[in-house]
Amino acid sequence: MKLSTKRLIYALIFMSVMGFYSPAQAYHFENTQTTIPLEVEGITLHGLFKAIEGKTDLVFMYDQSVENNTTLFNFSSSDISVTEILEQVTQKTGYTFKVINQTVYVKQPIDASNTSQGNKKVQQEDRIIEGQVIDQETKEPLIGASVYIKNTTKGVVTDFNGNFRIKVQGQVTTLVCSFISYKKQEISIEGKNKITIALQLDSKALQEVVVVGYGTQEAKDVTGAVGMVKEEDFNQGMINSPEQLLQGKMAGVNVVASSGEPGAAMNIVIRGASSIRSGNSPLYVIDGMPLDNSDVSPEGADMGVGSSQAKNPLNFLNPNDIASINILKDASATAIYGARGSNGVILITTKKGKEGKGTLSYAGSAGLSTLSKRVDVLETPAFITATDRIAEENGTENNYIYDRNVNTDWQKEMTRTAKTQNHNLSFSGGKDQSSYLASINYFDQEGIMKQSQQIRFSGRINVTQNFFEDRLKLGANLTASQVEDSGIPRSNGAGSGGELITNMLKSNPTYPTHDENGELFVFPSGVNPYAFLELYQDYTKTNRIIGNFNAEIQLLKGLSYKLNTGVDNATSNRNLQIDPNNIEFFSPDGRATILNVESENRLIENYFNYQLKTGRHNMKFLLGHSYQRFYRRTYGFTVNNLTTTEVDAINNPSIGSDLTSTPPTGSAQVNELQSFFGRVNYTFNEKYIFTASLRADGSSKFGDNNKYGIFPSFAAAWRLSEEPFIQNLGVFSNLKLRASWGQTGNQEIPNKITQASYSTSVSNGYWLNEGGEITNGITLARTANPDIKWEVNTQANIGVDFELFQGKLYGTFDYFNKKTTDLLLKMTSQDPSPSPYVWKNVDGTITNKGFEFSLGGHVITRGNFNWNVDANVTRIQNEINKLPLTLISTGSLSGPGLSGAQVNAYANGQPIGAFYLLEHLGFDEEGKNIFNDVDGDGTITNNDRVFAGSALPNYTLGLTNNLSYKNVDLSFSLNGSIGNKVYNNTANAYFSIPSLTNGNNITNAIASTNESSQNVPQPSTYYLEDANFLRLNYLTIGYKFNTSKWNNVSNLRIYATGQNLLTITNYSGFDPEVNTDKSSDGNLSYGIDYANYPRARTFILGVNVSF
Repeated sequence: MKLSTKRLIYALIFMSVMGFYSPAQAYHFENTQTTIPLEVEGITLHGLFKAIEGKTDLVFMYDQSVENNTTLFNFSSSDISVTEILEQVTQKTGYTFKVINQTVYVKQPIDASNTSQGNKKVQQEDRIIEGQVIDQETKEPLIGASVYIKNTTKGVVTDFNGNFRIKVQGQVTTLVCSFISYKKQEISIEGKNKITIALQLDSKALQEVVVVGYGTQEAKDVTGAVGMVKEEDFNQGMINSPEQLLQGKMAGVNVVASSGEPGAAMNIVIRGASSIRSGNSPLYVIDGMPLDNSDVSPEGADMGVGSSQAKNPLNFLNPNDIASINILKDASATAIYGARGSNGVILITTKKGKEGKGTLSYAGSAGLSTLSKRVDVLETPAFITATDRIAEENGTENNYIYDRNVNTDWQKEMTRTAKTQNHNLSFSGGKDQSSYLASINYFDQEGIMKQSQQIRFSGRINVTQNFFEDRLKLGANLTASQVEDSGIPRSNGAGSGGELITNMLKSNPTYPTHDENGELFVFPSGVNPYAFLELYQDYTKTNRIIGNFNAEIQLLKGLSYKLNTGVDNATSNRNLQIDPNNIEFFSPDGRATILNVESENRLIENYFNYQLKTGRHNMKFLLGHSYQRFYRRTYGFTVNNLTTTEVDAINNPSIGSDLTSTPPTGSAQVNELQSFFGRVNYTFNEKYIFTASLRADGSSKFGDNNKYGIFPSFAAAWRLSEEPFIQNLGVFSNLKLRASWGQTGNQEIPNKITQASYSTSVSNGYWLNEGGEITNGITLARTANPDIKWEVNTQANIGVDFELFQGKLYGTFDYFNKKTTDLLLKMTSQDPSPSPYVWKNVDGTITNKGFEFSLGGHVITRGNFNWNVDANVTRIQNEINKLPLTLISTGSLSGPGLSGAQVNAYANGQPIGAFYLLEHLGFDEEGKNIFNDVDGDGTITNNDRVFAGSALPNYTLGLTNNLSYKNVDLSFSLNGSIGNKVYNNTANAYFSIPSLTNGNNITNAIASTNESSQNVPQPSTYYLEDANFLRLNYLTIGYKFNTSKWNNVSNLRIYATGQNLLTITNYSGFDPEVNTDKSSDGNLSYGIDYANYPRARTFILGVNVSF
């Protein structure tokens, strides 16, 4: 875009400025002392101004008379100041100048003005206004531009030639013209019947500021694959964590909730899984403070029943406080974070105060949630029919029916219509040198499973203060929160009976919930699900404070120093209790476990920024140092044999008469990260952009021989839209090619694995005294390996950003190839060895390659109606190669008869998350399983297993629509995946015909098969299902009131939102978007559904108001 396109939009400013000075001020140029080389001959006044603009940061504002001026100028100097040039212009033409900041306002000589003399009488009768709308820069007609009468809805749209014709009444004096990606313009029509409207391009995408590591960049200068989701584009609904804001919104970013439980952990994978056991979670940075990915709350304890899984560590952050989320995806963008950048980086920027009068805002909502999908289990009549068949098959009586008149719907009994409320109050403001924003939030979400709930109290304050004409800038952020979680018994290691959801699904429908006395009904077989609710408690309270302080000082022109310090402290207490009871399955005397986690994260960073601009060259330099220390301490103890139910042991452990049979536990660990980093950005002529970065990270997690890792990156971009041969096409308002290469690391490994580990046990003990007790022996459990080094991720990326048809269509395409090498694995030690295993790097590789495509458009922008669409699709191919092992098994199943069974496997030529199973071919005439005998030996063994797909999707999809008409707005978002599988561990464990023989319920689909009750269910493709889905994530309709005439109210909007309204899928479980953690020996598992907490469908009413 040429700089001259800025002139008309500033016409009013130009005229007002001209009225405030006289020719006597013409040579007072505070910002024009810059000297430039200038070799021109016979150049016009207009051309001279353009030449100066090309060599400086100055922008000239002038009217048409400058372009019409025929005076010619000659300059031949290698060092002439702009002031001298303008003085010569004034002498030859009479034009005078005024400089404000970087803008030069040009005033024509008084005698050159052709101002109309006299006032024209305003016509009172109706009249026709004709005209044309053009691009101010290219003079091309704009098709479909809106022209309407100010303060009315009466208007027209320009035709193919940009022409329009509108009828107006005599008293109308102003028209308004608007068009996509152009600045709206008001046009006076007094005394005019024919006008030409020249609109100025307002390409917001090019002016947009993108947050990158240790700073910001204009979007036009970004060379890496960086995506941004702003507040107005966030997902809507009952949102309790930042990750939910992103689901389906960005190509290459797959967001999956581990369950539907309030506060459940979220799994984000950026551009595919890249590690077998070192973690695939991205790095989170909040306002410059990198977080530790470790959960800050205890994980639970073995109490004979399951305990709710650990929560999302980002639950402390109020989503209402977030202004934008930037995601760094390729190595060019992430390498500045070195050892923590291999899985991508998510930069969260919170809201800040703005200059202006103080604003008080309230956002409140309330909603109801219900079970979005039921598992189709048998009701009593069908259950009787199915068990009659089993009894007849086995020649026995039907002893599986307790009461034929009872038809208990256990899913209905265990779930509820849950209430949710969210209240957020904030106030903000600012003046010339300072700004502030403070907020408080109360969030209360009941789970649809009874007894589950999350409550969050949080507060945040952000202040900035500048001194010495902005040479010193200070800023501080502080967030404090208290999160309270009430959980239900559910976990992967709960055994075959200690899990609420599996018991809910398999419970016999002929069993009542309570007996005739109102007491819990004791099942003849199995456990009454109500017992989990009435006898079990699981309560966690987490207090967290995170804050950082930064100071930036301008040392010299272009050189600044910045200090950033931060601290993140969390304390979490978890209390679990089983009351004394008379149910055989539970600990009859009662038990309580108290767990605690304390964590601390400290940061100090020092870095320098330097910018040098000279002529067409623009260079930026970053050089810095970072030190971060992480501390984590855990402890816990258990009390048994509770003596009373009147007092909770979690509040008074002394009621337990047995404090010694379960020893206390505890641990503490510290790890440190020291880093040196630098980056160079170079731009030539606003067209050619180069970026290079280098980071050296040293981590205490690694051995002495490889404690530091070096991570470089390089990138280049070419802004084709600034080239004349592209501009002449008249199609692209933005077109940029990008290419990058870089390396990052992965330090998400256990502490101290480079060191030897010892264990003590009786089996290795020795009798020191005859007849005495045995003394524990010490055994080397892990061999030291000081040569362990980082897993390295090398990534190449080619991309294009584009914007066409004056911004009506825009998008991004990226192709990437990401390869992980030096895989870090826990390997069996080679004999002779004093220990069974050792950690070491192996030569295996993991490759993720594919493409990302985002496309958006302004489908309709006509008068008061607007319709915008944004879509994205990602294709990723994942493959493992060069592993020194034939197979690494993981994905351990739960349930009766499934102990030791595993369904995931890592192997060469296969993707991560691959399923390795027997191939189920059906049932024979007797109802027994038929499996594919792959090796043909006549016996079905583990050697007959085959690879049967992966839990990782081939494609992920997202689509968002935003529509508005006058004061009404409507938006909805869809997301989905194609090509992935999910293993239904719940069905494998409980939904088979043989389960009926234990008095358990099954699904209608299983009951309709010819499976025999003598069959032995085995892990196989029979329980592997397609996980393809398309979800209507949310739909919102809102109404914004016109508050222009309301005293003190600046904004008022009410809305209704439906969340998780529809899911199209063939999966038989609650939801295909699951990821129960079934990892084995630290090797990550994927795509297994066991006892997953079901998702809710939520309906919300809300209001936003500002004063």
